Amino acid sequence: MRLTDLDCERTFALLGPGFSLAGDHLLITDLISVSSHPKLVYVPYEGTASTALLFDGTSQRLANVELDAESVSIDADLACAGYEQTVERIRDSIAAGDVYEVCLTARAKLPKVSGPQLVATLCRRGVPKFFAWVRLPDGSELVSASPELLFAIEGRTVRTEPMKGTARRGAERELETSAKERAELAMITDLLRNDLTPVCKPRSVRVVNARRFIRLPYAIQAVSDVAGELLPDVGPLEVLAALHPGGSVTGAPKHAAMELIAALEGSPRGAYCGALGVCAEERATFSLLIRTASRCSTGWVYGVGGAIVWDSEPAKEIEEIHLKLGALR
Repeated sequence: MRLTDLDCERTFALLGPGFSLAGDHLLITDLISVSSHPKLVYVPYEGTASTALLFDGTSQRLANVELDAESVSIDADLACAGYEQTVERIRDSIAAGDVYEVCLTARAKLPKVSGPQLVATLCRRGVPKFFAWVRLPDGSELVSASPELLFAIEGRTVRTEPMKGTARRGAERELETSAKERAELAMITDLLRNDLTPVCKPRSVRVVNARRFIRLPYAIQAVSDVAGELLPDVGPLEVLAALHPGGSVTGAPKHAAMELIAALEGSPRGAYCGALGVCAEERATFSLLIRTASRCSTGWVYGVGGAIVWDSEPAKEIEEIHLKLGALR
């Protein structure tokens, strides 16, 4: 399959190796809306599981995808004016006891490159585990280079891998020893453990791994592993309802953090920080749509952000979002 051939299709979802049990790319074409038993599920950040878009379509696994478009130099226009002041406002809310972690994001405007060019750019140093290029029947389009699993179901076991804590390549020791970065992940791990509890058998939810590291071409990220055994009659949409939006893009306590995010961020997140999932028999895999661009009238909008805690330093938070823009460079 060549990217330029796929670009001629009206609707499709090209998904990376993390969505497939075999580790191949998965392609679903001719997407049609359904009310139950979907192959593909999509919900933007501001949506809910009850309003998620459900699709069926023609699916196939692809061993290889030809990146026949050239990667391009993308000049991202990051709209982060006032970001440092907003960090301080969040710290004030933490001091007041309203929240203890808030995931603040900003938007970068990208030029009018083609879908294949953007895909080739994001994948030029390797295909991200939860890569996705999706064009929906309503014409909306997104490209995601997400490395983060929101949740996966295999049989009756559900697992989630919250990601929180970032360092530049070569600074793993700095990430490993940072009390701030460790606290960021610990708080979100506890949040995800609590979010899973209502859909799992009593006392089955456990933290399998409190902290490990993922090495990306542009950064190192810390993740944890949380798992549980699902209650009878609980399926992917019920788990989505329990977890969405993912705790690693909201903060904690979740509802208080989301209220503060709505008040402080200047625009909706949309696809960015939403969820995208594939369902197949007794398996389901949902990615958290970070490192994600949505097509707009002027090109693309790309979201980027990070967690703010009490000991966050505004200047370093700006450095972190520029580090995460490295996926485009």
